[in-house]
This record gives sequence, C-alpha cells and structure tokens, in this order.
Amino acid sequence: MKEIYCLPGTMCDDRLWQLIRPLMGDIRLHHIVLPMEDSLDQVVIALAELLPDKPICLLGFSMGGYLASAFAVKYPARIKQLMVVSNAAMGLMENEIAQRKQALNWVLKQGYHGIPKKKAIAMLGERNKKSDFLIELIQSMDASLGESVLVQQLSCSLERPTLWPALSTLPIDCCFFIGEEDVLLSGDTCERLQHYSNVSCHSVKHCGHMIPLEQPVWLAQKMKTFFRFL
Repeated sequence: MKEIYCLPGTMCDDRLWQLIRPLMGDIRLHHIVLPMEDSLDQVVIALAELLPDKPICLLGFSMGGYLASAFAVKYPARIKQLMVVSNAAMGLMENEIAQRKQALNWVLKQGYHGIPKKKAIAMLGERNKKSDFLIELIQSMDASLGESVLVQQLSCSLERPTLWPALSTLPIDCCFFIGEEDVLLSGDTCERLQHYSNVSCHSVKHCGHMIPLEQPVWLAQKMKTFFRFL
C-alpha cells in the first residue's frame, strides 16, 4: 500500500489535508495527532510509539515539519523520505518567539477565544487573504482543538534548536517547501538549505504559510513525485 504519514502544524487537525486527499489517488494519507507532551523531545519520543517501526514516508507541516525533522534525526532508520512544508528545521525567528510568548501570556491571563480573523488572514498569501473558506477553515480547526492544545503546543515548542547540520548527514532524501509570502519564515530559507547535498528546497508562488490549503494541486503533485509514487 502507498502511504504517507502526515504531522500537522500548530492548531491544525485532519482538515489540513482535505483538499489534497482527493488528488492522491490510491495513496493513503495518515493524519497523526500530535501528542500532548511538555517538550518537543518528549513529543518526538511519543511519536515513536505512534508511527510504524519501519521506514516510512513522512511529511510534516509547520510545527509538524520541525517534529518530522527531529524524528528523522533521532530515528533515521525509520525514515524512507522526508518532506517538510512551511518549516525549515530551524529555531524560531525572534519575532515569532515574541508573538508566541505574547499569545501565551494573554491566554493564561484572559482565556482563549479563538484565533483572531486578522491572524488567520496573515497566514495566507495575498491572493488568498479574501478567501472566506480558507479563513473560516483555519478558525474552525483552531476552535476544535481549543485552549488546552494551544497552550501545550506553544509552550512545548518555544525552545527548538536548529537541526542542521545533523539532518544533512543522514542518508535520507529531504525536500522542503516554503511559501514565497510566508511571514513566519526568512526569505532566504531556500538559499540557505540548498547548500546541503541531501536537500532540495522549493519556493511556492502565490502562497503564504498554509501551503496544503493554498496550493493543494501543486503540493499533491510534488508529493507524488518526491515520494516516488508516479
């Protein structure tokens, strides 16, 4: 059976892949719910209990991309190929750390009332910022997971060391996709990653952070090609 195991990003559920699944033919996407642990190291160890104990095709989006990379570093024999979307396996940028700490402090003091529409819009590329469907989907996934998941995911992911060059020494093909309009990642990310021989990195046009929702047809094709299902 053709299978890809998929790790979602912060406050994303199975609906993250809903536009891609119908395009994948006989390829099965396994959505893996991120374990509720106190640190990223503990999350990776918990993922080892959830994922098959054999080489797999692993895809991670956003925070899930960092976790997929960390899993590959810790358990390289269990990875056939690694695809990372909207993440660079690096530590957070200073502005993102500041935003996350601010969000955490606010939630702990005031409670959580869902992702603001302005924040949801900021995660999208320019041509998608007026898409009510995408904005409402981001808000709906966030609402379904709720305050406890948000606090756990933000708290455990603030400290995340850069996984390079450890990732570059693995005998694993790694593919990264970065939205050209992603405000959460540095504009020179692909240029920096291309220095590693086992890595390919691609910029995605007309796209912000939410590549699986903004460019599902393009990403589905890249998934089938990279994971050698064509």
